[in-house]
Amino acid sequence: MLSRVSLQWSAGVLIAAGLIGVWALRPGLDVSSSGAVLLQAESNCDSAQRACRIFGTELELELRLGPPVRTMESFEITLHDLRGSLGTDAQVTVQFQMRDMEMGLNRYRLVMDAEGIWRGQAMLPVCSTGRSDWIAQVEISASGQRWRAELPFTAESH
Repeated sequence: MLSRVSLQWSAGVLIAAGLIGVWALRPGLDVSSSGAVLLQAESNCDSAQRACRIFGTELELELRLGPPVRTMESFEITLHDLRGSLGTDAQVTVQFQMRDMEMGLNRYRLVMDAEGIWRGQAMLPVCSTGRSDWIAQVEISASGQRWRAELPFTAESH
């Protein structure tokens, strides 16, 4: 039979291992994004206000959120492939997070429509501190290549 001290020690070790696991898997440390080519985002552009350009040597895209983008309300995500470089085999996701604030997993897959525009629907949670500064992390994989971009934006309060 295990002593009380052994049980407490074992429980402590299990809790610590669980916390380390949760920390390692939190949004922003996504293992799938390592090795991705970082795309440049148009400076000072808020994609919740207007379409913002994302570009690199192979890709030129335009991201638009909403409008409007309000917490706790569904909004549209659109991604236009301005060069037509992405094929139908591409996988496109957008993840939303705040810097230095855990907001849960807010990842959405976009699907290409008949016009070649990538679309999806999303909803953002309310921040308990009242913050509204978000980052849209666009991740694309196609033909064995991966790209990533980060675009800051501001959501309207509900």
